[in-house]
Amino acid sequence: MNIINGESLTDEDRLRRDKRIIFICWLAYAAAYVGRLNFSASIVAVISDLGVTKADAGLVSSCFFFAYGAGQLVNGILSERYNSKLMIALSLFASAVLNIFMALCGDISVMKYIWLLNGVVQSVLWSTLIKTISDLVSEEMMPKAILVMSTPHIVGTFFAYGFSALFVRFGKWQHMFILSAVVLSAAACIWLGLFGKAYKPVRKEKNREKRLSGVSALLLVPLVAACIGGIANGFVKDGVNTWVTSVLYEEFGVSQSFSILLTLLLPLISMIGAVLVKKLHEKISSHSVMNLLLFAISAGLCAGLVLALRIHSIIFIMLCFIGVSCLMAMVNNVITSVFPLDNRNLISSGFSAGLLNTFCYVGSTVTSYSLGAVSQRSGWSTAFVIMLVVCAAAAAVCAVSVMFVSRKRKS
Repeated sequence: MNIINGESLTDEDRLRRDKRIIFICWLAYAAAYVGRLNFSASIVAVISDLGVTKADAGLVSSCFFFAYGAGQLVNGILSERYNSKLMIALSLFASAVLNIFMALCGDISVMKYIWLLNGVVQSVLWSTLIKTISDLVSEEMMPKAILVMSTPHIVGTFFAYGFSALFVRFGKWQHMFILSAVVLSAAACIWLGLFGKAYKPVRKEKNREKRLSGVSALLLVPLVAACIGGIANGFVKDGVNTWVTSVLYEEFGVSQSFSILLTLLLPLISMIGAVLVKKLHEKISSHSVMNLLLFAISAGLCAGLVLALRIHSIIFIMLCFIGVSCLMAMVNNVITSVFPLDNRNLISSGFSAGLLNTFCYVGSTVTSYSLGAVSQRSGWSTAFVIMLVVCAAAAAVCAVSVMFVSRKRKS
């Protein structure tokens, strides 16, 4: 029997409540992904319809990533003070309104400001959701929460690219933004309806001194490595998500709608990555070791992308894209979800989730514009070489972290 907010809860009642909290957190973030990736999913059609350059279109995504990344840092710090029930609902509703504005706007120079505001309002979500799970979900359900929260971006990506392909083929790309507004509004209503009372945390907050004492070199160095790895992860992950449709369209002559449909393979396979992270973490406790392994393999696959262009094999390049996307989804899960929740007793989960997500979106901000500009000037092979170098550098940073922690523990 558990006493929460003055009410007695049986183990069965607590389990149901835990599942409800996990579900609405998952739903809110999946809906958010639909309302942010719809532009990237439709970017080929936007470029063609509005007659703009890849760099101009990529700048719209970069504006979102910049605002989202900067907002993550601020909201990670402030999330401990937020009323989660109210802030999540407001964020989803505001994003819905901005998606409607995108559907009505036909000027790429205005779109970037709308998408910048969308980044601001959506930046509230991740750190607040992770803080909500950390505070309200019991220790017994935490492993399941970590696994579940590794999948909303995959489902959101699949939904965004799937329906974008349909609208590009049979309607207008603007219709995707209208649908996204409906999805975001529905998620906000479900959040308000199922959140329930303003629950107090199920576990006692660790005192400030204990938390600060836990932030030693053994945590600080892996945290720094995770931040740097986050930049590389955002650069490669969103570089692939944003530009894979353009690569297929330009290099292999695939139609706009079919190139988007082929891109659906990325989130489908990434779903497997969510399960693999859990299995990998059961074997390897060190976050730096996991990231080292994943970045090293990704570097090899980026080399495969260069080779695929030279031999002009669409099957080979799709296999490499799928592999990179899956591995980057795994890295993103380790950095933004597993790390904050594993270390929740040493450092605020809301703060660490916001901080790490900020660094991920630093990479995302750079990639949308830069890879589009590089490909336009020097071709996609050069862009893939840059991705290879970024993955190799991140693997090297993780290796340094592993060696430092290993020496510290021995001494």
